[in-house]
Amino acid sequence: MAEGTLRGPAALEPAARRWRQISPRLVPLLAVVTALIISMLFMIGIAFITTGSVDIGHELNVTGTAYSALLEGSVGLVVNNVLTPDDLKQAQAFIATGDFTPRDVNRASRTASDIANRGSLNQLARFGEVLARYPDLTDEQIDELGASITDIAAVGVDTLTAMKPLVADLGEQSPGNVRRLAERIAALDTLTPQARAEIEAVAPSAADYSDDDLLAYLRVVNDQGPVKLQRLVTQAEALAALGLQADDPDAQDLAAIAGLEAASVRDQAAFAAQMQAAGITDPAALTAQLRLVRSLYDISLLINENVNEALQTELGTALQNATVILRPNNQILVSRSSAPVGLIWGDSNTPDNPADDRVDAAYLRLGGRALVFLPANLENMIVRSIPFIIAGLAVALGFKAGLFNIGAEGQLYAGGILAAWVGFAPQFAGLSPWVHIPLVIVAGILGGLMWGAIPGFLKAYTGAHEVISTIMLNYIAILLVDWLIKSTNPVILLDVNASTPRTPFVNPDAMLPTFNEIPLVWFILAAALTLGYGLWIRRERLREDTRLVVRPVVNALLVLVGGLFLMWITVRGALHIGLLLMIAAVWFTDWFLNRTTLGFEMRTVGANPDAARYAGMNVRWNTILALAMGGGLAGLAGAIEVSGVQHNMQPGFFAGVGFDGIAVALLARSNPRNIIPAGLLWGALAMGAGLMQTRAEISVDLVKIIQALIIMFIAADAIIRYLWRVPEPSLEEKEKGLFAAKGWGG
Repeated sequence: MAEGTLRGPAALEPAARRWRQISPRLVPLLAVVTALIISMLFMIGIAFITTGSVDIGHELNVTGTAYSALLEGSVGLVVNNVLTPDDLKQAQAFIATGDFTPRDVNRASRTASDIANRGSLNQLARFGEVLARYPDLTDEQIDELGASITDIAAVGVDTLTAMKPLVADLGEQSPGNVRRLAERIAALDTLTPQARAEIEAVAPSAADYSDDDLLAYLRVVNDQGPVKLQRLVTQAEALAALGLQADDPDAQDLAAIAGLEAASVRDQAAFAAQMQAAGITDPAALTAQLRLVRSLYDISLLINENVNEALQTELGTALQNATVILRPNNQILVSRSSAPVGLIWGDSNTPDNPADDRVDAAYLRLGGRALVFLPANLENMIVRSIPFIIAGLAVALGFKAGLFNIGAEGQLYAGGILAAWVGFAPQFAGLSPWVHIPLVIVAGILGGLMWGAIPGFLKAYTGAHEVISTIMLNYIAILLVDWLIKSTNPVILLDVNASTPRTPFVNPDAMLPTFNEIPLVWFILAAALTLGYGLWIRRERLREDTRLVVRPVVNALLVLVGGLFLMWITVRGALHIGLLLMIAAVWFTDWFLNRTTLGFEMRTVGANPDAARYAGMNVRWNTILALAMGGGLAGLAGAIEVSGVQHNMQPGFFAGVGFDGIAVALLARSNPRNIIPAGLLWGALAMGAGLMQTRAEISVDLVKIIQALIIMFIAADAIIRYLWRVPEPSLEEKEKGLFAAKGWGG
């Protein structure tokens, strides 16, 4: 062995040392990965419990579909197939059996879909053979006969034949009188002379039946009714004329055909025969391909009205000169370019003005597949994440002070309702957006701050535990907002013209602008200011080393590119500048905690209030300040949601956002810089859940399970450290996680 060469365990030592160095910082990420793995095992276990067996390959495919849908629904990334002529082979084979126009393709796809939903091709082929054996029967006759076969079998053909004279006589009487007579006779145990006489009075043919038979026949009349019984007798004769018994296979098929409507079955049987002639056995696949063919006509990639000729002469060239990406549910994305990278544009609300069209997707071709980015999904996810991040920040600030602020939910409502009032109140109407929007934001911050200060004062001066007081204040805030909005006598904040309880919409001048409404010059100006500030703070050092200019330039470029990217992904007009307010809130909180005296005192009080008091720090003041500032942050989240998303306030509007903030803060380990990725993860799970349920047919509750597992692994990180061989936390890590370690009751 060459000198210096390591083999066996010794070769792993550098990697192990490196893992010990970096893995402590990866504990939250490892908690997420572990939660996803356990959720997959959970789904496999459920499948085994419910079915008694499990197909691992199938379950892994379902899990992959679910997690792929989560990714697509959140960040908009997905891999889809690119349409090739081979994807339309069945449609081409079927269309080659006849002369089809684009309209015929529409009808054919509907018929193929009906066949896929109703039954197998073999069954339809058998139905076709049955219909061919009885060519004289019209569709109406088949429907009527088939609908009666089950009842004919229940009564019996022999019984109906024997009853024919009696039924004919009874048919000449009033159906109501016959039914009353039959009901009275059917209740008898034996037929009395008086009863026989009464029957013979209305039906002379009754004299030809014995007492037992006549009583049995009257019971049949009572069960079926005189009108229906006449129809059954007629259909029994028609069945006999065909040489069939009610339990014959052909009779049963006629009954099945009638249940599906004979005319429809006749068409479908002919269609199924046409499919079999083309060698096609999967009607669902044919349906999808026929719809794709029709879609190619809708976007003018195919033009020839003879579909067979179009598929033979136009399809190959069209797909060489364009990119058609297959999406679920027979949807397609189309680029008129065959380039490996491109954008797909969608029409805006004003189709005649292409200048305001937005990007539907960007794609990168990977052979027969394409990596697709759907900016609208990312836009919606970011919007959904903003309140999670700010609410998580509010909770994390309390954690740093050794306080468990469970009141973010109520503080959101307090800030939101005050922001809504400032937004729509006539006293503020006519203000410039430069004034009105800041007023709305400040009102939201003040509302949350005042609501958060209440448990702060109670904690500082009465010793009331913040967990109990904030929980109670949540209920008070939620129900107070409910009353303010729903009150009708007097009307306080209710919009009396609305169909559901809510406040009036805030004035347009109080709505947060979206990134697609911001002129490009503002992004350029922001980049220039970033560059200028960076150069100014480095002005002394730049004289000695001009290479230091690189960082300000890079920061300015990042600001410009980031702004352009945000403007580009705002395709639905949803992503608002509340994102910038959120970033500012995160920066301010991190700066306050780590760069100010007040922040240092707050962290010291959270680590050891007795030591802080001994050092001369005001523990009461810091307690009030921490909960008030946390409330202000939560109120900011409420104001942003009202001004940027909903534009009004409704009862139950925030639906647990404040409580989700607790989970986000725990996942971020109370570090303001980690709040953003933690909140984005929470928003991604929330946004991807619906698409996951649609694509993989898995309940959205799976996302709640994943969230619960993540929080459990964060709280009990010893599990993650054991599973992933992460070293025990250092003294510094323990100090950072001191609050989680000692708990809210400590």
